[in-house]
Amino acid sequence: MAQEQVATTDENAVAPPVEESWFARISGAMRDPHYRNFYFGNILQFGSMNMQLVVRGWLVFHITGSFAALGTMSLANAIPTLFFSPIGGVIADRAPKKTIIQVGQAYNAVNAAILAILAAGFFGLQLEFWHLFLSAFLQGMVNSVMQPSRQSFISDIVPREKLTNAIGLNATAQTFMQLTAPGLAGFMIAVYSPAIVFWTMAAMYVVAVFFTARLPKHPLYAFVRGQGAVPGGAMGRGGHGRPPSGFADLVAGFKYVAHDQTIRTVIGVNFLIVVVAMPYTQLLPGFVQAVLHKGAFEQGVLQSVQGLGALGGAMFVATAAATGRGKMFLFCGALLGAGILAFSFSTSYWLSIPIMMIIGAGQTGRMALGQVLIQSYSEEQYRGRVMSVWFMEFGLVQFGTFIVGIMAEFLGPQIAIGGMAAVLLAIMCLLFVRGKVMRALD
Repeated sequence: MAQEQVATTDENAVAPPVEESWFARISGAMRDPHYRNFYFGNILQFGSMNMQLVVRGWLVFHITGSFAALGTMSLANAIPTLFFSPIGGVIADRAPKKTIIQVGQAYNAVNAAILAILAAGFFGLQLEFWHLFLSAFLQGMVNSVMQPSRQSFISDIVPREKLTNAIGLNATAQTFMQLTAPGLAGFMIAVYSPAIVFWTMAAMYVVAVFFTARLPKHPLYAFVRGQGAVPGGAMGRGGHGRPPSGFADLVAGFKYVAHDQTIRTVIGVNFLIVVVAMPYTQLLPGFVQAVLHKGAFEQGVLQSVQGLGALGGAMFVATAAATGRGKMFLFCGALLGAGILAFSFSTSYWLSIPIMMIIGAGQTGRMALGQVLIQSYSEEQYRGRVMSVWFMEFGLVQFGTFIVGIMAEFLGPQIAIGGMAAVLLAIMCLLFVRGKVMRALD
């Protein structure tokens, strides 16, 4: 009898939880085949985008010899972002996101192929500045429509407990391509020609389309605030009481962002960080030359080192626990501000190298954690439109750059960049002490 009781007790005993290894935590979402296909498609797309930044900038300056032309090209991508991102959010909430992503990737492949033909001089054609400008503007429109679907798609295929890990891994892919793709593009230009870069980009986009084709057409999960993830079929795209017109959807999305305190706060804080802090990236070439007295090679080294820091920040987010993410977001914002402040007052190239690693970690942590919070706390039927507002940050950066550039012209780059960074650091510290909404977010 005693033996039977012991046996029963042993059978009913609950085994202690087994702690996962570091590798198991960081690769958690990669065990899902749908996420793997999404991840590899994103790697190819990120790689193409980073290669394009190099080859397009090189060609613009090679053709025109004008820094103003480079600035104009930047605006060609930025302006469509402000106007078409909200439209992309409406489309993401009304149409299958998989289809939207595939159409965008297919267009980018065709766009790269056309530029390759022009750059190679086929059929007696010659690449001109207006070709690059028109291409940048149209691609800005397409990517602005596609981005909300691509980013909000993660929460359709990954359960909530793996969302932080999934977005962190996605950030590592983006960072890895920031480290490798520009160098590869520069090597191809130097050894072969710009046309080879465009052909490579077109091929990468085509392969990305095939990875996207393997993704599910409809959401597998939908997040209900306070309830976690439920099967996607339980919250289909119908039955939300959605207004019948696209314009009504657009207005409803902006109203949702404006009225939801959590979403409004996260987006507002993120916009503040972007406008105040990120213009330093556009002013970096001038800063390196005027303050550090170095050239293009040293600038490339600084950007690569920043990428290493960003990789560390992304891996930290991928392995972080799904608690206290609001505080971590504020910490990353403060880290970014402190890093830029230190960089602005550094006149030593060698001292600037470790500072750039801190900046990279803060920037990537801010970006990844912000996306986690937005996707976790936004309602499923509004998520695409919320992400579209979030991605308007890429257009706002250009306007922030304009303001900081004017300040740098009159006050000098160190005071302009450092002053804005000091403001950011002070606001992040204030929010950490007094910002109850942000501090309460998990």
